[in-house]
Amino acid sequence: MTHDDGCGSFMECDEPSLDQLDEDSLLEVFGYFSFDELLLMSRVCTRFLQLSRRCLRKIRHFELDYRAIASKDVSEEQRQSRLRDIFANVGSNLESFKFSGGFIMNEDLKRGVVDGVALTCGTLQHLTINYVELREEHLVALTALLSHLTGLDLGRCALRDETFGPFIAKASMLHTLAIPGNAELHGEFLERWNDCQRMEQLDVSYCYSLNVGNLKSFLARAIKLKAVDVTACQWLEKDKGIFHACERKIESRAELPVFAYFKHG
Repeated sequence: MTHDDGCGSFMECDEPSLDQLDEDSLLEVFGYFSFDELLLMSRVCTRFLQLSRRCLRKIRHFELDYRAIASKDVSEEQRQSRLRDIFANVGSNLESFKFSGGFIMNEDLKRGVVDGVALTCGTLQHLTINYVELREEHLVALTALLSHLTGLDLGRCALRDETFGPFIAKASMLHTLAIPGNAELHGEFLERWNDCQRMEQLDVSYCYSLNVGNLKSFLARAIKLKAVDVTACQWLEKDKGIFHACERKIESRAELPVFAYFKHG
């Protein structure tokens, strides 16, 4: 099957073929297709592409199943092609995206996911990437999202202050930030983050090297902050009253947004 402006003789039979149906009838038929079938139909012709995307655009919260993609017995180019198909068809309308991989993972696929999110998800509000080592080049690519992200969760992504600092300094719209389990963060990244006035919830739990004292100047700038989770962080005796000194009530547990994700890979 080729991708062209007409559908040609997509089906040869006595009954009306799909390309002979009016748009309303076609849209009803397409509503019964699975996610994979819609991706397949999007490659048939321009008309089917438009109809498939009308169906797929109903997906607002998407979780990419990395293991499903990585385990497919296909070539690397076919895996990348599938990623491109997914992002091309659903990326532009997503409000939230979630991706959990593993520290031992295909680097080309990781780059494909990062680039796909950064290049196609122009209306994304919440991004979750967990258990994925994010190096400087990945954070640089994701910087494109920071102008509209209100929620960010990069839990257990092996973040470092020297690369995460320049990245988060550009995050002016964030209301919630969760970076639990990043054991190599000390907290210097907070000193660079001046445009944090919209922040309400911060989760730095199990960042074992993070010194709670490094939150002091951040607390003064983040005037809307109402919850901070510092479970298992480092506390010095002089920092015991750090949250009382900011003259507002700050809860010790962050309540982050929860979404009902459509999961596929």
